[in-house]
Amino acid sequence: MKPEAILFALLLPLIHPMAQRGYSSGYEDNSDWWSTYAENPETSNVRPQHRLPTATNFRILGITLGDSHNRNFPDVIARLGNAAVISRGDGSRGRSQICYSSTEKSEQIHLIFEEGELENSFYLFAHGPDWSGSDRCVPSKLISTSLSTASGLHLGQTRQQLEAMLGKPSVAHEKTSVYSFEVERTITPAEFKKLYPNSPSTPNETLTYSEEARIEARFENSKVTYLAVSRWEVN
Repeated sequence: MKPEAILFALLLPLIHPMAQRGYSSGYEDNSDWWSTYAENPETSNVRPQHRLPTATNFRILGITLGDSHNRNFPDVIARLGNAAVISRGDGSRGRSQICYSSTEKSEQIHLIFEEGELENSFYLFAHGPDWSGSDRCVPSKLISTSLSTASGLHLGQTRQQLEAMLGKPSVAHEKTSVYSFEVERTITPAEFKKLYPNSPSTPNETLTYSEEARIEARFENSKVTYLAVSRWEVN
């Protein structure tokens, strides 16, 4: 079992009450066009690059994707306020989502966090069609056109600016650039104990897992209007 999964199992009783700060609602559709679960033939099954971008690409508003203590969005809620937790799909396609929007309606900027079975994502985009549950997005003054990841990824960038930060994409089309990353990681029992000193148990053998990430940008008038950032780990 991957270390984050072990730690999550240990912390679940502690983080579950925090999740109750937001209320839940379910939708039986796939209207969430912005989600990576809405498969696009042009951007699915992309061959990964054997590297990972800097960790600051996975951090926005001080929230880092994949933090084991951030399951059920406690850090998101603490930073941006209470909002509905939306559930869609089931099994391997089940996902939970929490949405915030800009206070200036003319901008129509959205920041959405999503958790899947293994995957953690956030989406930052301007405009776009409506979807079931969009009325549950909570306005926040922290959401605007100037919002960026800790690395500096933001809406309004050109393709050239994006490539200057991330390198050449795995695949590029006229209005889309997709970066797919994958590296193999190992963690020894000693490293696990150092990383998780409060864990009541330590694995007795070296753990091997694959760390994967994906960044997708969509363009309108040669400027980024949509960013999807995801990361996950598999055994």
